Amino acid sequence: MVDENALHQLNDEGLADKIIILEETTSTNDIAKSLVRGGFRGKALITAELQTAGRGRMGRNWSSPKGTGIWMSYLISGIEIGSENISFNTLLAGLSVAESLREYAAADCVDLPCLIKWPNDIVVNGRKICGILTEFITEADTGSMIIGIGINTGQESFPEEIADKATSYLIETGTRPIREEIIKRIIGKYNEIHKNFEDPDMAKKIPDRYAGMMVNLDKEVILTSANGDFPDNPYIARGITEQGDLIVEDRFGRRTKVTSGEVSVRGVLGYV
Repeated sequence: MVDENALHQLNDEGLADKIIILEETTSTNDIAKSLVRGGFRGKALITAELQTAGRGRMGRNWSSPKGTGIWMSYLISGIEIGSENISFNTLLAGLSVAESLREYAAADCVDLPCLIKWPNDIVVNGRKICGILTEFITEADTGSMIIGIGINTGQESFPEEIADKATSYLIETGTRPIREEIIKRIIGKYNEIHKNFEDPDMAKKIPDRYAGMMVNLDKEVILTSANGDFPDNPYIARGITEQGDLIVEDRFGRRTKVTSGEVSVRGVLGYV
């Protein structure tokens, strides 16, 4: 189990008003939603050893076996609607996770070259190590944001159907990380970046910071959506806007932007 005592630093630093450690749950995002429905206001961290119904973007399932990863949600409630760019928070979370994993690995004297597959998959050597699902709940004139994060840390192998697409910290580095330390880094990093985002001058630098870690920057990508309305595939990924939309360029040199909630991206030859 994740050690709650090791996470108390988050309470002391004002980054979590409540910490919930579970042996098993359907999804940590579900627990976060129940806190909101129960009237909780503040910041909460929820982790579980096992999720029986973990979810990813576009309604996809997220495999989260017992004790093999970081399955967590970070809840921030009481947000004034319109006070910030809600859609950009998924990308801020992705940037926070990628940078935190890199920094933790470096401190552990191993290399973990994390990159981001827009909008929020974290990949290492072309395979996915982390997925993020951000949800927003509107309540009158305020809202609550839930950032669900799933990181593969201890898997030694994966089922054949996803073995070429998934990886773990253990597979990439040969070591098992201290999960509590990664969790603390991620939450600290997210709050640091989010604070920068609220400063207009600092916010302008975030798209370039994010683009610098994109695995598919200046590479051909395939766009797909439920409507199937991208006849000019493949496109070239050219970065992101200040709102977090992906900028793509077609074969005629025309640029447009696409929104993460509507579009899925993959590489021409596979996942990345």
